[in-house]
Amino acid sequence: MAKINNTYQQRFEKTLSKLNAAQKTAVAQTEGPVMVIAGPGTGKTHILASRIGNIRLQTDAHASNILCLTFTEAGAVAMRKRLLELIGPEAHKVHIFTFHGFCNHIIKNHNDLFGSQGIELLSDLERIELLRMMIDQLHATSILKNIHDPYYYEPHLSRLFKTIKTEDWSQKQIND
Repeated sequence: MAKINNTYQQRFEKTLSKLNAAQKTAVAQTEGPVMVIAGPGTGKTHILASRIGNIRLQTDAHASNILCLTFTEAGAVAMRKRLLELIGPEAHKVHIFTFHGFCNHIIKNHNDLFGSQGIELLSDLERIELLRMMIDQLHATSILKNIHDPYYYEPHLSRLFKTIKTEDWSQKQIND
């Protein structure tokens, strides 16, 4: 079992005392995966952080052997912050990703297994630079060039390209 600093132990116990019965059941489950599905502001981050704290307290699992996936970057940041409050610096060793970020991590670190050697995923910054380069190459009278802010439609284009990719539009659909 992991040894937890007394300050973190007290915070952890205080956090546990605030959970309802269903939440305590999820936190007490130290073996195997747990999926928490609930609406915004219902305590998902609270439950998962508490569960990770409980796993560290009740088992010999090392923080670096724990994976936590969230849907949003804000959720991942909130999870790290909550874990720092509950278990201290060990929180930096827990693998916390968005689902998308985790998949990117796997593909990047095991590129050879995906048959795409030599291909690198675009970072967010590279994606923005590419979009802006495309916008810069448009004619000055293009409807996609805003006079006051040449990159005004950048987020719209980004969403459009994401939709095209997600929905697997054909060339005919794009041209129509």
